[in-house]
Amino acid sequence: MDLLVLMFVTGFALATLIFWPLLQRANRRLAESGVSEAAIAPKGKHALRAPDAPARSASPTVIARRPSTDQAAPAESEPKPEEPRPALVAPQQRTAEPVEIPELPTDLFEKHFEAKFNRSRQRLARLRDEIGKE
Repeated sequence: MDLLVLMFVTGFALATLIFWPLLQRANRRLAESGVSEAAIAPKGKHALRAPDAPARSASPTVIARRPSTDQAAPAESEPKPEEPRPALVAPQQRTAEPVEIPELPTDLFEKHFEAKFNRSRQRLARLRDEIGKE
């Protein structure tokens, strides 16, 4: 158990000695270049979005709730025109497309290794004959 703790402490110290100077150097170079962290180009899936497209989480869309007919206040006696709802369209089923599966060559053994194995078999047969004669 003591050895396990000693190994952990040694590994942590070694990692700290190696990676801390690298982190400091990267931060120093970033500060020297005058580039702020916000100005660095984004990386990842969100970077694929067009730059003029609004971010989804930055400005959420607010949808007003319409009161149901059961809970409508009696003061609202004037009828409101209903907004047309978009027609629901089911996704089209994809047709079954034939997939071409390439046939693997079955003669790989014959092509690459049969000559070597035949030589080894012949050598073993010669050795058996020599041993059998003695």
